[in-house]
Amino acid sequence: MPRSPLKALLAGCFATAALASGPADAAASYEVVRQEQTCPKERQPRSLRQTLVILDEAIVSAEPEVNQRWTRMVVEAADARDAGTGGLGTRERFTLLVARRDGSELVPLFFGCSPNLPPEESERAKAGDSMFDRFIGSDSEARRKAARDAFAAGLARALAQVQKRAPEIAARPAPADSLLKALQNAGRLADLNHGLPRIILITPFGVAEKGRTGDVPAARRAGFELAERSAIDFGRAEVYLAGAALGDSAPLEFARALVLGAKGQLAGVRSDGLPRLSPEPTSLRLYAGFIDYVGQRTPLQVRLAASAQGDLVNSWVETTLSRTTATPLAGKMLCRGQEKGQAPGEVCEVRGDGRFAQVWFPDPQAEPADRGKLPFGGARTIALDLKGRTAAGRILDPKVIFSGENGQRREELTFEIQRVEDGQF
Repeated sequence: MPRSPLKALLAGCFATAALASGPADAAASYEVVRQEQTCPKERQPRSLRQTLVILDEAIVSAEPEVNQRWTRMVVEAADARDAGTGGLGTRERFTLLVARRDGSELVPLFFGCSPNLPPEESERAKAGDSMFDRFIGSDSEARRKAARDAFAAGLARALAQVQKRAPEIAARPAPADSLLKALQNAGRLADLNHGLPRIILITPFGVAEKGRTGDVPAARRAGFELAERSAIDFGRAEVYLAGAALGDSAPLEFARALVLGAKGQLAGVRSDGLPRLSPEPTSLRLYAGFIDYVGQRTPLQVRLAASAQGDLVNSWVETTLSRTTATPLAGKMLCRGQEKGQAPGEVCEVRGDGRFAQVWFPDPQAEPADRGKLPFGGARTIALDLKGRTAAGRILDPKVIFSGENGQRREELTFEIQRVEDGQF
């Protein structure tokens, strides 16, 4: 299989950095590269998702072979050849940001949109090509190739700026918590107008050292506490760590808890490349209303995003009691047409994976000491039935009795919420 234009330009990226002359100041501002010719115009098909890659300068080295590894991670994240494997979707917004090595700020480096088009649109464009278009090289396939090459060249120019400054960047100290400080100083990371956020952090994730000092429960408690203190908000995003060697014990659970407490779901970790990425969502439904929390009427929002196979991806349930808490929702959403004689539309069944609010357990392998302190009591089961604009749901667990004021007790929480059109959540 031929290399994609992005991978073909890897060598060019390093060559550009090597040939650049003049002093490089690691503290100087980067020049923002914009390659937005393929961004969606009104009524054009577009991905429901956006991808943000955050390159932590703490991973930058004076050794070229080390820098080649993180460069390859960025390039692979931006590859639009096969959206089914987690690559960029149709006209998906792609943003590359750099987290300063000292944690002072998060700065933009590249803005663009995937040149990937849906097959049916490509076929229509080919059908409209004339012999003259093909003769002069302005047919749809030539235009698509030019768009891919321009996107790849723009990203290569952006990455070359970091490569050029690599020795100076690497010479500066990198505090273990510099990435968290940069994220904290950045505030809001993603504009939901561009799609549901997927965030890929290319970082050694030095802050995970805080999770090596104890067992899994202690590491998870430390992660949750740090998330609350830092006030970082991933905005209900899928989060991936690339370049971080966390193993499979306390440091990994520390990272899971930290990301979850910051309204993110740690969907994958890999030390030597990109983790396996989830497929893009092909359907999105937003619902809002209230849940009867044993006598207490509590705001509730639900995001249901599903892949073409019906798997929930980047789906969330958010409620507000003493504070706002977002819980990721994994499982299946299966839809069918209405029964004969009923109003037109779809009827969908949503079933969780049996681990819903268990993600908040201090120890994933043990019963929590006080379920009352956990969102939804740590209940593992959630189910929703969607009909028309209404979602009727329930949350339950054989080990949970929900208690309220005046001694009220219930075995499950129920809700009925309404679909929200053109909302953001």
